[in-house]
Amino acid sequence: MKLIHNFKSPNFNKRKSNSIELIIIHYTALNSLNESIKYLCSKKHQVSSHYLISNKGKVFSLVSEKKRAWHAGQSYWKGEKDINSISIGIEIDYCQFGKNNQFTVRLKYSLISLIKKLKKKYNILPENILGHSDIAPYRKIDPGKNFPWDILENKKLANKIKVIKNNKADAKIINNWLMKNKFKSNKRKILFMLNFIGYDISLASNNNFYFNQLIKAYCLRYRYYKNYTYNKNKIFYVIELHFFNIMLTKIKK
Repeated sequence: MKLIHNFKSPNFNKRKSNSIELIIIHYTALNSLNESIKYLCSKKHQVSSHYLISNKGKVFSLVSEKKRAWHAGQSYWKGEKDINSISIGIEIDYCQFGKNNQFTVRLKYSLISLIKKLKKKYNILPENILGHSDIAPYRKIDPGKNFPWDILENKKLANKIKVIKNNKADAKIINNWLMKNKFKSNKRKILFMLNFIGYDISLASNNNFYFNQLIKAYCLRYRYYKNYTYNKNKIFYVIELHFFNIMLTKIKK
């Protein structure tokens, strides 16, 4: 994979961590590659990413991986609030309402190649390859409802929820624990499980609008069914299954 170094963003500073643990995928929401490069490389906007992938599959290196690019903004994952210090940011040349409104074959090929390289280099776990909407569910929706997460999941480059077989006893133990700790309503269980998975539940705990925003962000990422506009029962099942995936993995260890 050839990187293009013709453009550099001035918008970066020193990382506050030596550990790179996350890859965050964004879309530019701008109408052209040139517009995206100009925006990401402008001091005025104070925004940047380490990489920008064009609709034609060209990969632009805008900020050194050693530096802290400014792509995540106010965000959160698994208790960490300075996401920029522990992540690599990848912007995709995509705008839902522009001419660049397709995740082209070339773009997807380059994205897969880049993620493979970064994942191996920094030993990044699939569950830590995220969308902007995962780390900022109350503010962001990118990489959006059309982003092909399934391609990354099938190549083990992003977390995939697995069907649980023959683990009824373990699942019962987990459910009993939830009940014992007074997680009786589905909403309380959902918030607990989403927080355990990594999401920021701070605004959603006592506000239904933000709770729905959080659920929407989760649905954008995890499309267990073909129709991922889940009703309440389905979304509870998917989140519960996701939680069980994590817990059962810990039990087996």
